[in-house]
Amino acid sequence: MLKKLLLLCCYVALIQSSCLHAQDFGGLNQGGTKQKNYYTAIPYKEVKSKVIVECTIQGRAYHFIVDTGAGMSITPKVFNELHPAVMSKVAVSDQAGIIDDLQIVALQDIKLGSVVFNNIPTVVVKDATIFDCFGVDGLIGSNLLRNSVVQFSSKTHTLTLTDDPKKLALNKKYASAMQLTPLQSNPYVWIELSNGKIKGRDHVLFDSGMDSFYDLSMNAYQTVFKPIDLFAVQAQATGSFTLGLNGAPVDENYYKVTAPQLLLNGVAFKDITTETTYGDSSRIGANVFKYGLVTLDYKNKAFYFEPYDTGDVNLGVSDWPFTPTVKDNKLVVGIVWGKLWNNIILPGDEILQFDGKTYEGVDVCSILTHSHKSASQMAKLVLRDVNTGEIKELEVSKED
Repeated sequence: MLKKLLLLCCYVALIQSSCLHAQDFGGLNQGGTKQKNYYTAIPYKEVKSKVIVECTIQGRAYHFIVDTGAGMSITPKVFNELHPAVMSKVAVSDQAGIIDDLQIVALQDIKLGSVVFNNIPTVVVKDATIFDCFGVDGLIGSNLLRNSVVQFSSKTHTLTLTDDPKKLALNKKYASAMQLTPLQSNPYVWIELSNGKIKGRDHVLFDSGMDSFYDLSMNAYQTVFKPIDLFAVQAQATGSFTLGLNGAPVDENYYKVTAPQLLLNGVAFKDITTETTYGDSSRIGANVFKYGLVTLDYKNKAFYFEPYDTGDVNLGVSDWPFTPTVKDNKLVVGIVWGKLWNNIILPGDEILQFDGKTYEGVDVCSILTHSHKSASQMAKLVLRDVNTGEIKELEVSKED
């Protein structure tokens, strides 16, 4: 269960696939590097699947999450230290569809490895709480990476940046076309899902800032997959488990669904379980780094996924009957799946204890940045009822 929490909560303050709206602003695809024939390998630290690298800006050292599903962004602290020129103010909609006005600045002298970038449009976020939790100063987004070839290796914990794909010995067998958005070069690729003879395709954002393997957008589910009965519905629920850059969304209807197979560049992943989201599109996230070498050739609009092992990858798991989120600095129930626990576990119930771990009074940052992987099939759950304040002690079990 709690391995999902970062997926649910780290959307706070992370722009992800933000949409920018401003009549006088041409988007984030501006600026770049004048260097040619560059190649640099940058070590990265992984915290809850986030790829964190060190870079310097105007000679000052900072740490950034590499997020291909986002535009470049910095915290107010970095803005106050560097005093970059303000380019514009724009309305930014986060993955929850909530809109807020943010400043766009032009960052100079961004040194990533041995490569220097200038005049990079960058969003200044208003709430840096989640950035502070991870000890980072912003996001390295696709608008900065858009003219490079970027490779993620979870085996060496290295981010490689070059302008010459020949330097990476890429295998075309594992390549597919990649499309980039016009405003900030977010990368999109096609995946194929199948259930026996039933097949369908999903145009997904490759989002290295998202923890999970595959998130299915409600739009894709309703318009593409539901009409052909490709996914089997395991549960339907009403609630909220995603938070956005600009606040928490209202409760919505969600589905937990399964499919026998997903193909990514010809590599088969079996027994897919996912939950619908209300983002602009479906996504493939950083969980894929565990299974292969990932390369985004922005220059030639090509996406590579080269598996570390041969054969199919089985992703089948059982999971707990509820999904948590954070509200008012507390860990609470976001969604209750299935009918068994209806009116017993309620959306909004505060999670005091779960599977031997206490969450009452725990700092939210520690929840977001530390893993709690449970091998248990049953666990004790202690809740504070959202309506009455009553303490409820339950035994819950994982469900397939």
